[in-house]
This record gives sequence, structure tokens and C-alpha cells, in this order.
Amino acid sequence: MSELPQSLHAQLRDALRARILDGELEPGAKLPSESELTAAHGVSRITVRQALSALQAEGLIVKLHGKGAFVSHSKASQSLNRLQGLNEALSLEQHAVSSKRLAWREVKAPASVARQLQLPANEVVYHLQTLRYLDREPLSVNSSWLPRFLGERLARVDFSQRDLIEVFEHEGGLEIGEAQLEIGAGLAKPQEAKLLQLKPGAPVLQVERLLHLAGGGPVHVEIAVYRADTFRYKLALRR
Repeated sequence: MSELPQSLHAQLRDALRARILDGELEPGAKLPSESELTAAHGVSRITVRQALSALQAEGLIVKLHGKGAFVSHSKASQSLNRLQGLNEALSLEQHAVSSKRLAWREVKAPASVARQLQLPANEVVYHLQTLRYLDREPLSVNSSWLPRFLGERLARVDFSQRDLIEVFEHEGGLEIGEAQLEIGAGLAKPQEAKLLQLKPGAPVLQVERLLHLAGGGPVHVEIAVYRADTFRYKLALRR
């Protein structure tokens, strides 16, 4: 029995995949626009979108909302085998990590934050929100809550090129001992999607981290929302 002919979007997907894998389109390169691909290949815009979505699902391209599609760099990854900040972990892979401060203010602790930090209800804490970049592209939206004493120590610190753990230990005078992580899948909320250059409802990686002092209590709560197409965690297990 003869094979069925490939669909148009599969043909376009394969043609673009070949250009990427052959190195004609290098990591970080911008793909032709949807209208350019439509004209060049004589197909509909729907066909182009299906082909690009398939390449994105394979991890070969990333779509930046309002900017177009780009050839993926290899996914950045952080090992969970030891406690370290993102800058420390990704610098070993020759990635550049930076942060932009979006908010830094005193607020009443949300109930869940007060519970995790073992504070009285409605206790005032410092709330820090940042947008983190990986190789100049948006990577994650991070929301942090710190006890008031720590926030006051760090009010004038520049976080843009440094890990919070490093800042806590050097400027804060603390010794961080351990962290508890909860990792799950989610969908980007409208504001998160705007900051991460995604469409609302796009898949994201959600990470909640609670830092503890060495031999002491909790000192920092963070919720991070990552682009799912650019970042992953790694864990080595032994039996």
C-alpha cells in the first residue's frame, strides 16, 4: 500500500527543521515572519502556524509574543542536587542572567506567606518582584517576601546581577541552610504573559521556594513563573 502524502504543514515543518538542524538557521536566529513563509511556500497562514507550533513543541524554536519565532538555544537547566542561586548555576553553562526590579515595597503578609514565614497574621513584610532575563530574553517573573528586619537591611542593595541567596549571606549577614521546593506546571496569567512575552494561557513552570536559616527558621518565600520552553530542572538520583 502506498504511503499517504504528507500534509502541507508537515512538509513546511520538515523544511524548517532541516534548515535549523543543518545550521542554516543558527541558535537565536529569527525565522521569517508568517506572511513571508506564506508567500515563500505558497501555503495558508493557518498551515504556517501549525508548522511553527509543531517546531515549538519539539523545542526547536521559541515564540516571543509580538516579536516572532526564533531558533532555540539549548534549554538552560539548574541542578537540584545542591542549593544554589540561578546566576551561580547558569554561569557554569556560559549563560548571562540579569534581573529587572518591578516592585519593592512594604506590604501586609498574605496569609500563606505569614504561615510559611511563621509570622503573626497581617505582619508587615517586604515584597520584591523581579523579571529575570536569560541571555537578554525574559526567563521568569519572581515574587519574593522577606521578614521586615531583612528587607530593611537590603533596602539599598542592587539585585540586578546577583542571586538572592548571595545577597542574604553577604549583605544580610545570614547563613542559609536549606530550601523546600514545590514545582508544578501552570498557565501564564495575563500580566505574567505580557512580561514573559507569551500569549495568555501559555504553558509555564511554577516554582515555590522556602529558604531556611542554617539551624533556624524560615526567612524567605519566593514564587517564580518560568517560560516552559527555555528552562528546566535536573536531578540525579541514586538507589
